[in-house]
Amino acid sequence: MLTFRYAAVILTLPVVAFVAHIGCGVSFDIDIFQTRGARVQLEEEQKLHNHLDVVNRDILRRVTIKNELIADLISGRTTLVEVTRQFFVLNQSRSEYMTVIRQNYPGDTDEEKTANNVMGYIMAELAHVSPAYRDEVLNRLKMEFDIAYPAKAGRGSLGDHTPARKEANSGERQSSSS
Repeated sequence: MLTFRYAAVILTLPVVAFVAHIGCGVSFDIDIFQTRGARVQLEEEQKLHNHLDVVNRDILRRVTIKNELIADLISGRTTLVEVTRQFFVLNQSRSEYMTVIRQNYPGDTDEEKTANNVMGYIMAELAHVSPAYRDEVLNRLKMEFDIAYPAKAGRGSLGDHTPARKEANSGERQSSSS
């Protein structure tokens, strides 16, 4: 015989199963949505990683090229004008590099500013050699610089090769000419 309790249980089971099924379905849908969102985020992060990897390889390639050029210049296998030209070509392909050089190095032209940038690399590299060798290299490069970039009235020959603010350079020039 069917009791009231037994009938209630039998009738309640399908309702509970249905509610549980709907609950699982909603949970399953939420999991799928969250998985899709995570997948999209992962794909975006992978694209960013790939882009940064390309940028990093480009920077390392540029640094390697510049280091080789500086080594050749210090050893006398090439000239300041040639290394400046190659630095200029490398830097022109990235407008932000030229902006930094224009803001931080003295000179009347982008080429002269780039030559001062090259000399900054030279000065850093020569910091670890004997003073006699450093003077020999710097004297040779100063002569090359003076020939390639003759001094204008009121401006010395070889500029300050370390990045500095224009105000500091112009202040030094004004005080030295006063």
